[in-house]
Amino acid sequence: MRVVQLLSVVAVLVLFVCCSDSARAQVASWTPQNPKTGDIITLTYNAAAPNAAIRRPAGLTLQTLILREVGTVPVLIETPMTRSGKTWKASFSLPQKDARFLLHQFVSGNLKDDNVGKGWGAMVLGSDGKPLKASHYWRGAVLASGGNSGFGFQKDVKAAKAAITLERKLFPENYSAANLAWYLEVNPVSSNAAKARVRKELREALRLFRTNEEALPMLLIWLDEVGEEKKADSLRKLLIAENPRGKVAASGVSKEISLEHVPAKKIALLERYIAEFSVREEELLAAKRQLLMLYVQARQYDKAYAVLMSALKLDADLFRTIASPNIEKGTGLDTAAAWVTDGITRVRKQDEHAKPLNVAVEEWRKSNVNTLASLLNARGLALSKMGKKAEAETDFVEAFALSKGDDPLINYNVIDAYVTNGKYQKAVDTGLECIQKGKANLKAVEKLKVAFAKVHGSLTGYDKTVKDARSAAEAMLLRNGINKPAPDFALKDAHGATVNLNDFRGKVAVLAFWSTWSGPSRSLLPQLQKVFEGFQYYRNVSFLAVNTSETETSATRDSLVKKLMAGLKCSIPVVYDEGPILAEKYEMEGIPTMYVIDRNGKIQFKHVGFNNGDELVNELTEQIGVLLKH
Repeated sequence: MRVVQLLSVVAVLVLFVCCSDSARAQVASWTPQNPKTGDIITLTYNAAAPNAAIRRPAGLTLQTLILREVGTVPVLIETPMTRSGKTWKASFSLPQKDARFLLHQFVSGNLKDDNVGKGWGAMVLGSDGKPLKASHYWRGAVLASGGNSGFGFQKDVKAAKAAITLERKLFPENYSAANLAWYLEVNPVSSNAAKARVRKELREALRLFRTNEEALPMLLIWLDEVGEEKKADSLRKLLIAENPRGKVAASGVSKEISLEHVPAKKIALLERYIAEFSVREEELLAAKRQLLMLYVQARQYDKAYAVLMSALKLDADLFRTIASPNIEKGTGLDTAAAWVTDGITRVRKQDEHAKPLNVAVEEWRKSNVNTLASLLNARGLALSKMGKKAEAETDFVEAFALSKGDDPLINYNVIDAYVTNGKYQKAVDTGLECIQKGKANLKAVEKLKVAFAKVHGSLTGYDKTVKDARSAAEAMLLRNGINKPAPDFALKDAHGATVNLNDFRGKVAVLAFWSTWSGPSRSLLPQLQKVFEGFQYYRNVSFLAVNTSETETSATRDSLVKKLMAGLKCSIPVVYDEGPILAEKYEMEGIPTMYVIDRNGKIQFKHVGFNNGDELVNELTEQIGVLLKH
């Protein structure tokens, strides 16, 4: 009893040290430090802190990922924050009785702050102030993997092992803790000594978990892993004989599925797995998705449809997947259109209760809109090939509205539908709108040409109209420009030379503020490199990667920057923002942020955060091109 009490005290002390480190960073803090189920938890975010990735948010949302009992899906809760000066605050209750560990991050638009990749986290304690079963397990798991479900956390294998050791001593019945402990024992490099230690522990584990259906498949895998294949095979046969439809039998079939390469045999195994075994919902959905895709490959579309109708939580866009082959070939169009209609109905009926527990609301909404636009476009194509031109137009028009004219394929289809149905002026208006947005492909431009000739009786003035549309797009881009003088600077580059804003007079300059610790920065730089390479031979275009807000200084920082740039194969010139002084002058909202400066030294465009690489490359290329002309 004394040992258990001592371990509980040590556990809380370990947790407190972790949380205190986060508080000292002065970016985020929370109370209570060690929350209990039912507590009101309050978090504070300091946007003025030196390492804050979000500097001047118009709004801020706290995202908390609740890791629950092992085997259950995490729950994401989003809490709007309120501002007081540069400090933001949010509170929420913790009603989930199965909550075991919390991960926090802060989001504003495309910006995210996850404590320079280290995350913020806390164990959940019981009402008696002691760690609950799986609390230490989840702490160890996120320390070992560096996070969970997109939430970052400080990776520390040594600390992970310590947390798992505590979990196993406090809760020896937690077989998942044993599984993780053994994994850490033999990874990243296995040794005979490590396998011997696992083999020794397996003997006791087999006795302890002999009647635990959930634990047995894991134990058999580890017997194979440490060279006890004969023992594993013998025990597996015995367990399957005892329970032919139990977890061990299911695990055996799952392994067969993964090893089978003949599609027909793989299908048969999946059908058996789904029909015979009771498995977790996420495992069942994964098996059904795999079976559906195999049916599609085998052109057994009716069977694929039946699978999809049996699983309401499968992605509705899969209706388009099973219908598209026939739509493309122009065969079975009635059935294909009906299938897509079922998908459209499924999306339209969904409310936020259908949102996966670990997905952000806005992300889920955007996904639904994109899925609906895709399905409407697919049904429009089917209806068009069936000769139902008016109905096809209705679908294309709605898909166009949902996609906001950003999908060139949908744009072409709606313009084509207008031409087909004799609505030539609408085709012209829509075509010119798409040109102005830079979202008209060559086929769309050709359809616009046909519509223009029908409206005007000839192509006289067509070239000028298209040119004017492109000019109008450029003018609109410039009208929406910031048009604010860029603050001057004098920064040192990687070679110690000074770089000034005046060096770029008469040039279009792109300044990208970034940090080595910022995940979005690491995603941004390769995309920015593409744009850099596209303009590298232009004497009147320059790029600077402004390294700012680093946690390290001097030679250590320089080494980190050099290593990261080399690893990303990024050759954009780097300068260093000490302080960070220049970031403050530019009123940077967060990391990363890019500024596009015109040839007169004025900021015209700003890109905050990072979301879509292709979109960024296209927008930045267009903006540079427009500024070069004016």
